[in-house]
Amino acid sequence: MRHYPVSAEEVAQFLAQNPQFFLERPDLLLGLRLPHPRTDKLISLAERQTLLLREKNQRLEKQIHQFLHNARENELISQALLNWTCELLAKPQTTTQICTTMCASLQKQYGLQSIELRLWWDQHPFPVADTTPSTRAWVERRETPYTGPVSGSPAGAWFKQPMASMAVIPLYAWDKPHCVGALALGSDMASRFTYNIGTDFLVAMGKIFMAMLTRYYEPQKHIA
Repeated sequence: MRHYPVSAEEVAQFLAQNPQFFLERPDLLLGLRLPHPRTDKLISLAERQTLLLREKNQRLEKQIHQFLHNARENELISQALLNWTCELLAKPQTTTQICTTMCASLQKQYGLQSIELRLWWDQHPFPVADTTPSTRAWVERRETPYTGPVSGSPAGAWFKQPMASMAVIPLYAWDKPHCVGALALGSDMASRFTYNIGTDFLVAMGKIFMAMLTRYYEPQKHIA
């Protein structure tokens, strides 16, 4: 006769191998008492299952609220991008005005504190400064826009005032694969540009920016 205690693994194995056990002993199932997950109270199996379902529903509700919040934010970003593009198309500019106009309009549409543009496009006609070789190399190594604290990018030195977070968008010549500049967006909120945000809208912003510049660059018959 066996006198040593039965282990939890043996009980679990027995129940797995005998699924009809509780059908034959419904009194045991009804009499089961389990620890409450947050108190020392014992509750029935039905109560425990109800608690688990309630917690699962709460997690799902939080996820749904987060999805709705993200959808609203994306809608606002998309609308601002559309407004910015329409404003650029509606107002003819000169070569000396276009960069200033685009940056000012972008800053207004997105409520940013600062925008800095740097170009190293060969023989470009725009009154925009170049940058240091090391910062240029840093931008050209990036495959996607940078988002995060200003301290994480050498382009942070472009801002005339301290910023809490920033995005750096590499700019590519419209018909060529090489990087010819960068657009830096500065915010006084650390949560505005973080490492984990999506960058699809920033990529689209950079493409629109360069498409507009190309309209003023090509008539100059310069070679990128």
